[in-house]
Amino acid sequence: RKARNWFNRAITVNPNLGDAWAWFYRFEKDHGRKSKIARVLKKCIEAEPTHGSKWCAVSKDVKNAGLKTEGILQKVEKTLPTDLFSVD
Repeated sequence: RKARNWFNRAITVNPNLGDAWAWFYRFEKDHGRKSKIARVLKKCIEAEPTHGSKWCAVSKDVKNAGLKTEGILQKVEKTLPTDLFSVD
């Protein structure tokens, strides 16, 4: 719950930061319900982010020309490390 609050603050303060959306999406995919994942996706599409090092790398790649926000978000999420949110 605490992590979710931090992610919500991050996207509220700077909704244009695509990297934050990707991290939030990853977190919800790892720990949230389908409804939470869908909510993050919907809000990201509405925000139409354009900044962030990983976001820009994916969105400006010629291979990804024509991708909409949802596709970019999913590709950026796949570039993130996979073990940061695991609980041992």
